[in-house]
Amino acid sequence: PRHAARLLDAQTAGADEDQLLQLTAEALGETYFRDNGRRAHGLEVELTDLLDLQFRL
Repeated sequence: PRHAARLLDAQTAGADEDQLLQLTAEALGETYFRDNGRRAHGLEVELTDLLDLQFRL
C-alpha cells in the first residue's frame, strides 16, 4: 500500500512519466526482488523501453 500511495501522490503532484517509472522500479525492486530487505541487498531495478505497464488493485 505505501508504494501505491507514493505513486498516486506523485501523479497527483504532477510527476512526469520518467519520475513515475522510477518510483515503479523502486517499488518492484523492494517488493519482489529485495523482499523488503530480506534478500538481494543493493540490487537496483530500472525500467527501460517500456511500451505498456498496467496494474490492477
